[in-house]
Amino acid sequence: MQSKVIPKKVKPKLGKIREGSKTKTKANSNILTLDQMFNKFMTAKKTEGLAPRTLDEYYNNYAYLKGFLGEETTNENVAAEDFQGYVGYMLH
Repeated sequence: MQSKVIPKKVKPKLGKIREGSKTKTKANSNILTLDQMFNKFMTAKKTEGLAPRTLDEYYNNYAYLKGFLGEETTNENVAAEDFQGYVGYMLH
């Protein structure tokens, strides 16, 4: 009888994208800064047709959120607990 050979899973090499590029590796392409996430959020809110005052309040509150979370926050290092902490911070 022949034994069954199970192929080994190989991770693809990510390698560097050319120097000078904004994104150094392909793996980093999914990382979003806090500003990038907020800009996507605001684009969605503007297309909903919200009132200018409501949009202004989003910008005002974002400044507080950014101060609370820090400038270097990305989608990879923020969690639901961070937002819960922010709500508590704003309430007290």
